[in-house]
Amino acid sequence: MELSLKQYLLAGTMLAGSALIGGGATPAAANVCPNVGLDTNCGIIINLPASGPATVTATGQGPYDGVEDTLVGVTNNTTSTITSIFLKAKTDIGGFDGDGIQVNPNPTSGLPGLGRTGTGPNGTGYEGAISANMTANPGGTLDTFSNNLLTSLTVNFPGGIAPGGSAFFSLEEPLTAASFTGIVPNPGVPEPTTLSILGAALAGFGLVRRRRKT
Repeated sequence: MELSLKQYLLAGTMLAGSALIGGGATPAAANVCPNVGLDTNCGIIINLPASGPATVTATGQGPYDGVEDTLVGVTNNTTSTITSIFLKAKTDIGGFDGDGIQVNPNPTSGLPGLGRTGTGPNGTGYEGAISANMTANPGGTLDTFSNNLLTSLTVNFPGGIAPGGSAFFSLEEPLTAASFTGIVPNPGVPEPTTLSILGAALAGFGLVRRRRKT
């Protein structure tokens, strides 16, 4: 039975999808966020699972500044590199007012920050860093923010969060799991295995076309 171009493309897409969201053991989350201010780990952890929507977990850590700001971690348990994540919330998570985790988060108490300056047009002090595993790397590549509409924003991860990796950053307000109304991760370039599967599907269709002509 000969397959149409549509059928070949559908088969290739299904195989590619299974490669991108294939299962596997979920790495245990260690200290995804560093010690900052009053916090010894993230207040919120956003997990990107192998399949299904992102999940949000509150760890019980309070605002790192003792007032209103939350330390957030992202764990990548997919098989794709994640280059950014869009966050939408019920409150002004992007209303940055100068007490991010890179600076002194509470001058009154003297609590220390991480001591790095954000790069790019943001430079807000709320930027965290990317890690190759589930343990915070404060010296890693800094993430950045864009498209900030206060109740929604994009967190960018230059170079991407690799599978099994993580990142952290800070947001305004004392957030809970229920604070977020939308989380959309942006995967990077398809993996080589995915591209080869799609290529094989198209090559197979080409062979069928040749046989039909002869």
